[in-house]
Amino acid sequence: MKIAALRNHPFLLLVLKDGESDGYFPPEFIHKTKQQLADMSLRIASDNLSIIYADQIKKGCEIVLGMSNLGLLALCDNDTEKAKDIIKTQGIVYCFRAGWAKYAQLKKISPTYFESISLSSYALAINDTADIRLMHEALVSDGYQSAMLLQVYKSIAANYCASTLLIDTDEDVLIFELQKFLNTAIALLLIDCDKKVFTNTLYQQLNTYLTNTDKAALLVKVDTCIERFSQQLPLLTKEYLQEIGLLDFNELKGIINQQVSISIYIPEILELPITVANELNDDFEGGYDFHADDEDDIAYLRPDAP
Repeated sequence: MKIAALRNHPFLLLVLKDGESDGYFPPEFIHKTKQQLADMSLRIASDNLSIIYADQIKKGCEIVLGMSNLGLLALCDNDTEKAKDIIKTQGIVYCFRAGWAKYAQLKKISPTYFESISLSSYALAINDTADIRLMHEALVSDGYQSAMLLQVYKSIAANYCASTLLIDTDEDVLIFELQKFLNTAIALLLIDCDKKVFTNTLYQQLNTYLTNTDKAALLVKVDTCIERFSQQLPLLTKEYLQEIGLLDFNELKGIINQQVSISIYIPEILELPITVANELNDDFEGGYDFHADDEDDIAYLRPDAP
């Protein structure tokens, strides 16, 4: 990458150019290599991009260049002499496959995350001096974070999910729901309950406790419960949750601080079974629409008049 930054071209192209200039690569080898790059570009465009137009073919070329550049850098570790030898003895397709193998690592880390990464992320223009290795390493790091989020989400949800667990692929949704599970864990500890899911009785007990207890004493107990809960977590899970800020419980503490409205806001940040949510909203037994059209529902359930 050092020569790439200095001479304003991707590493792979500079190696080919220098090798051709000093006679290391004979003309027939250069011709074959260019043809292989073109063939791979067309294959990338036809298999992974939309209907082939000129700009799509160009994008296919840039993806092949990026993948091949990534593979060559991985194989030679920025050694230009070694790079020329690899290209001459192994060929450009070998470099492309090495780059593609690194790209495929993302799928092993997290299939869902891999599907979210556009192949175009690896495209490299002929005057692009960006270090594609750093870009790839950043994607790998994000992939591990994505996999860790899903793993932690499943482990916490296994205890605190109040209904059938449907895993969303949106990481923002996972974090939102994960925080609700964690808030529920602390809320249950606040009322000294060893259960993992609220019932209506337990919720009313929590509501009474939160509204009738001195705020300062309440916040002290919240911190005690957080510490107790955190100590029970596996170390890696605890470190991850701390890293993404989910063990701060700022939302829960914020609601407690404005104690006058606690009954209104506290249900929104907890994981509650549908039965508890229905009762809190005065919904008729068996309903799922939170009092939106109960009269119509009940009328539908009545027997027809004789």
